[in-house]
Amino acid sequence: MVVKSPKLIINKMVLIGRSKSYHVNFENGINIIHGDSDTGKSSILNLIDYLLGSKKVYMYDELEQHGKYALLEVSLSNKVYTIKRDIFNPKADIEVFSSNIENIENVFPLEYSPNYEKEGAAGYFSDFLLSSLNIPIIKVKKSPSKENSPMVRLSFRDIFKYCYFDQDDVGSRDLLDRKNYSLMAKNKETFKFLHNVLDTQITELQNMIGEKVREKKEIENKYGAISSFLLETKLSTEGSLQAEKEELNEKLIFLEKEKNKITDKMKSNNAEMEELRSIVLEIEQKINILFSKKSHKEAQLEQNLRLKKEYYNDINKLQTVLQVKDSISMLNYKVVECPLCDSRMETSEIKKHFIEHNEDVLKKEINSIKNRSKDLNKIVDELRDELFIIEDEIISNRTQLDKAKSILDTKAETFISPYISQRDMVISELSSYKEQLDKVKYFLKVRSQLSELKQKQEVIANQISELDSRLESLKEQTPSVEETLSDLGTYLKEFLEYIPIKNAYGISFSEKTFLPIVRDREYIDLTSGGLRTLVSVGYITSILKNSLINETNFPSLIMLDTIGKYLGKTKKYSEDADGAKESKIEGLDDPKKYIRIYDYIQKMSNDFLEKGIEHQIILVDNDFPDDLEKDFAQYVVKRFSTEDKEGYEIGFINNAN
Repeated sequence: MVVKSPKLIINKMVLIGRSKSYHVNFENGINIIHGDSDTGKSSILNLIDYLLGSKKVYMYDELEQHGKYALLEVSLSNKVYTIKRDIFNPKADIEVFSSNIENIENVFPLEYSPNYEKEGAAGYFSDFLLSSLNIPIIKVKKSPSKENSPMVRLSFRDIFKYCYFDQDDVGSRDLLDRKNYSLMAKNKETFKFLHNVLDTQITELQNMIGEKVREKKEIENKYGAISSFLLETKLSTEGSLQAEKEELNEKLIFLEKEKNKITDKMKSNNAEMEELRSIVLEIEQKINILFSKKSHKEAQLEQNLRLKKEYYNDINKLQTVLQVKDSISMLNYKVVECPLCDSRMETSEIKKHFIEHNEDVLKKEINSIKNRSKDLNKIVDELRDELFIIEDEIISNRTQLDKAKSILDTKAETFISPYISQRDMVISELSSYKEQLDKVKYFLKVRSQLSELKQKQEVIANQISELDSRLESLKEQTPSVEETLSDLGTYLKEFLEYIPIKNAYGISFSEKTFLPIVRDREYIDLTSGGLRTLVSVGYITSILKNSLINETNFPSLIMLDTIGKYLGKTKKYSEDADGAKESKIEGLDDPKKYIRIYDYIQKMSNDFLEKGIEHQIILVDNDFPDDLEKDFAQYVVKRFSTEDKEGYEIGFINNAN
């Protein structure tokens, strides 16, 4: 069973830090991240989302203090790429390498703009993702109901809304921007596009085939021009260059060993060397002082980040006082009835029990704290810049230290004449071979670009063939909105009956909003937060399932954060009294229902993997029952605990204080 829905598979994510790197590896099928609250679980999904083009990283102290940039290795329709992005500068271009993470030094990166405000050297990042996934790049009406509505781009970010539900989305009444008419209208067009039911779907597909044919022709011309140039310059083939590289590496290893043997025989104890040795010691002391300064600045940065958070809390408290003051105004004399005992009371008497604050004083204090917060932001930026400067100084001094040690060794040679000429000859050969190796590596990069063009040519040819097949399929049997919604409703019903929920009737997808309906009630009207959680999980799971059965534009990946929300598993999320009462009536505090979410997802995923249909499901949760811990251990890619437990990490940033 081969389904031609796009395939986006995440292989690994790496956060490069100041002192170490933080890795998360992923597999096909189910991937689970679980552990205690505030250990960085959600930040892993947030970083993946950012590396796939979202506007910002949600910073927290450890990430801000230790992180520098992030890497994401992905497979886009079976072609591996590595995406690199600065976590502190979301407007900077995103670098894309046509290789896995380990080999990014061997290829030249392409630079893409993260948004449509300006074009990057290689174009727009969203267009790169869509093109690599063989998803048509189209425009849709901003307001579909209006004839003269302006057209807006349908970006990868619009599609990814249906792939990633963060901890605020799961169980939320405002799922998929339900309360924002403008965004909701575009989301509906995106939904139709995902399922090939847009009115213009066939036309858009024909346009994309034309674009792909033109792109293939351009690449063929470019390949021919570069190939002719390399032929004229008599540049060796990739195979010859690779063999030369291996030969040079072997020679370098041999010569390094020879140099070390000679060095071991040499002595450097002459009195004339003492001055040089003192210089080496002085530089080493400088480096130690710089490391001490670095630790001090890092401590200051951490302290100021904490103070910044305190200012934020103080402002919130003062603003709350102002709001309460406005709502309990007792300037005028009144006689009111007590809401508890119906006795009559004078507002002047009530007023005695409340402390009144001068509104101007409160506002001035808020402004004062905001000003201090702005100053603090400057200090944080300055400290971060100072840390970068100190790190550069450390690198510079280490370079000086290496040079001084090299001079020391060279001077020592003058007192050991039997070995000098022999060692010089080895060093000269080493230098010559290193230069040759650098040239070979550069030429290999050039050759790899040519190979990349050839591969791209083949990929586009396959994409054109796939698009032609999809076009023929659409022409023969264009799916209707009604048929698609019916299928999705069936999958949602299967999920909710499997859990099971009480009274599993009237389950479908709304023809008006494309959101779920349960018991003939719109999703937004479901009062139980626990039920909304189950329905939202079933909703995104049904969309994934449909993409693995039918031809769609859905990337075969879903990410869900905190799927135990409102199910009595996660203390952080509690409902209001009415919602909690409804959830209790629904029986959603039964731990078996929570476990059956995982059972359903496991069964669905395994069924498709057995048929050779690739996909990926990444789940994040807090409290993990012992039964799941044991039965789903094979799917766990990261687990965290604030306590010292074997097999657990203290957090994603696992060297933070």
